[in-house]
Amino acid sequence: MLVSDIIFLLLIILLAGWAGIAFYARRQDVKFDHAASHDHVFRCERCEYVYTDDGDVERSLCPECGKMNNFKQF
Repeated sequence: MLVSDIIFLLLIILLAGWAGIAFYARRQDVKFDHAASHDHVFRCERCEYVYTDDGDVERSLCPECGKMNNFKQF
């Protein structure tokens, strides 16, 4: 076996290992399962503060100024 063949095989093994590590690292990112939040998003009509509250409420008090607001649909 020639020296150039040995170097070629070592490079192929190194690249295959690097590709395997990259594939495994990418696969870990895909597995992240974000649970959907059922909170409503509110924007205050007076001070324009954006906040969230439970999904079972239609109106909520602004934590900044105390005005009652309806939730926003996106």
